[in-house]
Amino acid sequence: MASLQKILKTATWGLIAALILGGCAAPNPVAVDYDPNFKFANLRSYHLLDTLANGPVSPFESKRASQAVNDVLKGRYQPADSAESADFLVRVQLFSADKVAVHEDPFSLYGGYGYFGFGWRPPLRVREYRETTLIVDVLSPENAPLWRGSMPSSAGRHQAPEQQLFRLREEAGQILARFPPYTDVGYD
Repeated sequence: MASLQKILKTATWGLIAALILGGCAAPNPVAVDYDPNFKFANLRSYHLLDTLANGPVSPFESKRASQAVNDVLKGRYQPADSAESADFLVRVQLFSADKVAVHEDPFSLYGGYGYFGFGWRPPLRVREYRETTLIVDVLSPENAPLWRGSMPSSAGRHQAPEQQLFRLREEAGQILARFPPYTDVGYD
């Protein structure tokens, strides 16, 4: 009887922990927009266009982003030799902007050490950071927009180029997991 109570108690705590951790899951940061009238099921080959960069983005970051998207697409579609022979075109963009975050602490008091050290600090804390967004555009051979996926990129936080490329591949995989939108089922 005591072992059954112990099992139930352990299972209850496990269930509570699973519910708490499940409630902390981050929402999917991928944003997608597309042309609902286009038949995506007919797409077989792609051509990767030159990468666009806005803001303080190095050419190496642009090259790694393009390589990451190409690596993900190669597993699902056939690369075309030219833009004219491709079913769709892909353009990768990195949009980067320097931002400032201001945090206000209305109480501005801090505790001391032992018997000493209570004090006051400035009520505002300012932090500068760079926000980068990875954008993947799918275009028709005539350069008409068909699909766009984007998400905030954290690849720039890594110092090593290998780590940046690994993170960009993960992000490109998350974006392209939502391409094509499965709204059409037939072929034209």
